[in-house]
Amino acid sequence: MIIGIHMSDKQQLQSEVNNDSNRFSSVIDTAFDGIITMNVSQEILLFNHAAENIFGYKAEEIIGKPITMLMPQKFRASHAAYTKQFENSPMQSRDMLSRVMISAMRKDGSDFPIEITISKIKVNGNMEFTAIIRDVSHRIAYIEHLQKQINTDNLTGLKNRNYFDMQLQDMIQKFNRFSEPFCVLMFDLDKFKTINDTYGHLTGDKVIQEFSTTAKLLLREVDLLARYGGEEFVAILPNTQLAGAMETAERIRKRITKIMVLSQKHESITFTVSIGAAEFTKQDDIKTIVSNADEAMYRAKHQGRNRVSD
Repeated sequence: MIIGIHMSDKQQLQSEVNNDSNRFSSVIDTAFDGIITMNVSQEILLFNHAAENIFGYKAEEIIGKPITMLMPQKFRASHAAYTKQFENSPMQSRDMLSRVMISAMRKDGSDFPIEITISKIKVNGNMEFTAIIRDVSHRIAYIEHLQKQINTDNLTGLKNRNYFDMQLQDMIQKFNRFSEPFCVLMFDLDKFKTINDTYGHLTGDKVIQEFSTTAKLLLREVDLLARYGGEEFVAILPNTQLAGAMETAERIRKRITKIMVLSQKHESITFTVSIGAAEFTKQDDIKTIVSNADEAMYRAKHQGRNRVSD
């Protein structure tokens, strides 16, 4: 028995196939996210317009080339094994709620963060992998900008009390796990209200900035100096016992006495700082260590200012 297809029906069927193909191509090329397909040999088969914008390659430059060209060097060697593992797994795709953030590499060699989902499908008996990729570098940069604003003092550029509290909690955890000693220094600029009242707040700001710059230069890179509030500053000194903290504090105190700040009327102003030092012990917590350093600083004040106390 011979079954025939009317020519007009055949043309209509072909037209529908062409329409579906055009619709698929249109969706791929206008998608917001990059869409890349590769075979089991890791050769790129499809590279849409968004992928061109993300990676800087034209489709004709990259199709047929290994997918590893889009990865930083350190990830290339392990990618084949990862692909094979995914090919043999029962998982067909990673859903959008489980997007993974990794690093990718543009044509110019620059690394940038992406979110990626991967699915697999057999086409004419051959396995293919399709990745949907989103460039999140702007989002990450914005988040980092917000985090910096949240954790940074605008006047001095130092970390603020919020960040200090977080770091102090981390130091306490390290102490509890590894018995790593650390100390806290509390600084208070002497007679700062008098400076503000006599020379104005702009001059007071200059004094705070000069102290911040000088004290930070005299601390190690591993130390944290933060503005605690007003004219008060605080520092965490990792791997430091009380004697070492006292030496560091004394070095800062002496250097501060040599600073000269000019007022708005070009008057020469000098200032001093009182410093309290405390070493964390097993009996302490986040409140007591700060309180101990604060009390030591007030003892320095009561002893005549411009000195260090424990």
